[in-house]
Amino acid sequence: MHHPSASQPLKIGPVSVNSRVMLAPMAGVTDVVFRGIVRRWAPESLICTEMISSNGLVYSKRFDAPILDKTISDQPIAYQLAAHREEVLLEAARTIIREKQPDTLDLNMGCPVKKITGNFEGCSLMKEPELAYKLISSLVKTLEKDGTPTPVTVKFRLGWDSESMNYQEFGQMCQDAGAAMVTLHARTRAQGYKPGCKWEAFGELKQTLNIPVIANGDINTVDDALHVITTYGVDGVMIGRGTLGQPWLIGEIDKALKTGQTPAEVSIAQRMESAYEHARLLADYRGETVGVREMRRHLTDYVKGFPGASQYRHRLTAVNTLADVRAILDEILENAESNSLAVAI
Repeated sequence: MHHPSASQPLKIGPVSVNSRVMLAPMAGVTDVVFRGIVRRWAPESLICTEMISSNGLVYSKRFDAPILDKTISDQPIAYQLAAHREEVLLEAARTIIREKQPDTLDLNMGCPVKKITGNFEGCSLMKEPELAYKLISSLVKTLEKDGTPTPVTVKFRLGWDSESMNYQEFGQMCQDAGAAMVTLHARTRAQGYKPGCKWEAFGELKQTLNIPVIANGDINTVDDALHVITTYGVDGVMIGRGTLGQPWLIGEIDKALKTGQTPAEVSIAQRMESAYEHARLLADYRGETVGVREMRRHLTDYVKGFPGASQYRHRLTAVNTLADVRAILDEILENAESNSLAVAI
């Protein structure tokens, strides 16, 4: 079943995006290599960088930091900033627009991690809506005045905890401040990433606002995405942890929404090939030693859902070279093939 709105471009202020499925920002995951892999299946999706600290960018002056990297084909792209000081946010945003020409700028007002909220950034801004309003409106006005009216979007949660769920008022504030789109992660800060998303909040927020509302949180399959869009009338979905070990998921959801085609099952062979390709690209980008070490977390995501997967995952957390990676992935494949052969016989 496809969804009629999926064939219409998503309008984010003056920007049109030809997909209703987006990749969420994830620390240590959505680097330029991972984004490139996701784009093979979802070339039209808006894909977000990892969260960038405005303070870190402005005070380090490291405009060549890997977290800022993008390639010519890495578009449409959203750069996500965390901030709580107006002048620092404005300088960071102007730098990114000058150096990277993003399609949209996203403000993180939902990150639950203590390191971020303790710095009065991320979800702590949901406790300070007046400051959040000031940050958004000041950024929107400054970019218009500069003649670089990049749309500003905001990602936030249900609220700080179950006693202070202010997502509807907060969404309204974002719209009033000039945000072109909002993304709601349907958990509170106190929940972190624990089970229990309040999906009905998507519909409540959508009814409150005129700007596009994007749904995020535990949307891990094509069926989940269709259900959320159809049931709650949201303008799109943003997928985060569901893409770990499945970088094709965004593309599968996009295709299903546009055409109604159900995705084919991804074989273990395709999974292992994708895992190795990811490792190789990361090793090319970061150097083999650093790249393979960074790849360990991804490898354990690719190797899931088949008998004996856990022992392989354990070994993959200790790989140091591409040859190590290749050897273990080949072993997985050989065992899978001999098992399926035994079943067939």
